[in-house]
Formats: sequence, C-alpha cells, structure tokens
Amino acid sequence: MNNIGWIVIIAVLFLLVLWNSRRNVRRWRKRKGKSFRDNYYERKKEQGTDDEKNRKEEQNS
Repeated sequence: MNNIGWIVIIAVLFLLVLWNSRRNVRRWRKRKGKSFRDNYYERKKEQGTDDEKNRKEEQNS
C-alpha cells in the first residue's frame, strides 16, 4: 500500500515536469524570432516619454 503512494507521487511529478518542459519549449520558440535589443530600446523610449510627461505635470502643479 505504501509503495503505491510513492509511485503515484513520482508519476504526478513526472507529468508536471513533462508539462513544464513543453510549455518552456513553446515560449522559447515564440521568443526565438524576437530581437531583445530592439524591444529594450523601444521600452526605454516609452518609459522616457512617460518620465517627461510626469515631470511636466509636476512643474505645472
């Protein structure tokens, strides 16, 4: 009876690892074509414009 419990626990852990690895592969394939450098600079520009807006609002207050 005790051995069956361990087998079930190991089987569940195996399935979780299998599911997670497949999910990670899908994410990796989606990211493969992206350019992280370009995305970084685009985000940096967007944050810069938000900072400038906040500064202008503070000055007007």
